[in-house]
Amino acid sequence: MGPDQYIRLSQLNDQIQDTINARFKGQTYWVVADITNHSFKADKKIHYFELVEKSASSSAITAKILGKSWGAGALKILDFEITTGQRFTNNLHVLVQVSVDFHPLYGLSVNLLDIDSNFMLGILEQQRNATLARLTRENDFIHKEGEGYSTLNSRLKLPAIIQRVAVISSSSSAGNEDFRHTMQHNDFGYVFQIDDYHTVVQGDNNAKLFLNKLIEVYNTGISYDAVVIARGGGSQSDFLIFDNYNIGRAVAKFPIPVITGIGHQKNVSITDLMAHTHTKTPTKAAEFIIAHNRSFEQHILSLQRTIAMKSQQLFLGYYKELSELKSTISHNGRELIAAQKEELLLQKQHISQASRNLLAKEKQHLLLTAQKALQRPQSIIQQQNSDLEHLKGKLKIFTGQYLRSRRLQLEDHQKTIKLLSPQNVLKRGYAVIRKNSKIVNGAGNIQEGEEIEIVVKDAILKSTVNEKIQYDGKHDDL
Repeated sequence: MGPDQYIRLSQLNDQIQDTINARFKGQTYWVVADITNHSFKADKKIHYFELVEKSASSSAITAKILGKSWGAGALKILDFEITTGQRFTNNLHVLVQVSVDFHPLYGLSVNLLDIDSNFMLGILEQQRNATLARLTRENDFIHKEGEGYSTLNSRLKLPAIIQRVAVISSSSSAGNEDFRHTMQHNDFGYVFQIDDYHTVVQGDNNAKLFLNKLIEVYNTGISYDAVVIARGGGSQSDFLIFDNYNIGRAVAKFPIPVITGIGHQKNVSITDLMAHTHTKTPTKAAEFIIAHNRSFEQHILSLQRTIAMKSQQLFLGYYKELSELKSTISHNGRELIAAQKEELLLQKQHISQASRNLLAKEKQHLLLTAQKALQRPQSIIQQQNSDLEHLKGKLKIFTGQYLRSRRLQLEDHQKTIKLLSPQNVLKRGYAVIRKNSKIVNGAGNIQEGEEIEIVVKDAILKSTVNEKIQYDGKHDDL
């Protein structure tokens, strides 16, 4: 082969460059491809990567070309990352505008001039919607309700007070530190027990590790009040793990309420939709728990105030009723004493009149006897004197006994009045049973578990019936 039968490589590359420039100069193309081998030179603000096309059946690469982007193209990539929340990196399926370039030293490549953000958002949304549709189709415990989803987990009832919490997060997560700091330094002095379960919380390829950690929480058998999934901010690709089908299904079926505090601002993840409650950040998750406990405390305080007010109202009502009853008893007692006094006076007048009549009669009889005595022997006079003395003694005895009998009768009436008064009845150890503010005289209307009031001599006792034992009153079991 002679010297004139070959050319230098640079000459060949120049010819290729001229041919490509003549064919592709001034032309741009929108191309769908995947990003691989990406690197970014921050000092020069240049992206280097490869665009590849993969076979739909085998995922084998069927086409590949080098790519780069700088200047206006790099700014378009920055806009793409801001709009989608997705970092421009490997394994992205993108729609990009390119121009063809050939360099004698670096070979054939394409320059990225623009990137379609809507295309990426559409792909992510399609994947997300497909996962949600599969979740509702394959799991009968997940139902779509309006714009949200009803799951086994979301239908759980939160405990009245959340105290023991399991937190699934990264060991180096600033979001977890924010959650713990907010919980431990709350304004109300609430004390929480927080158990950490550290794992990787980004990247769809780490979904198995995250799922195992969720299973570990369940297998501990600890009665957690809630499980918190905490993660700080990051790019959209960092949150793809929370759109994973298996994680979404596990959260939807988890028997402990799950509260998410995933720090993404753009979208709500599938895990958020499957959980009991979702919040924007770990701090918001902590604030939700604190607010939940505060709501319960305020409810209890409100009940306390209501009970105190009702108790005061009941006390005033019964105090007034007892005062009226006391006044009635005193009035009736005075009337009864007055009546007995009047009767006693009548009895006294009757006794006095009867005594005078008896004395007059006996005096007349005595006079007749005296007359007869003057006419009889001394023995008759002595006998009559003896009879007279005997009769006089009987009269004194009768009069004294009669007066004592009436006085004792009056005293008995007075004692009876005092003994029958409610105060004395209560002082003897008896009590009044009331239900719904009404006095009951038997257990027929009282059931176990009902609340009753027991009025004793110096208090009103509120009680709940624990047991009801029938009693016929014939056996002294008390």
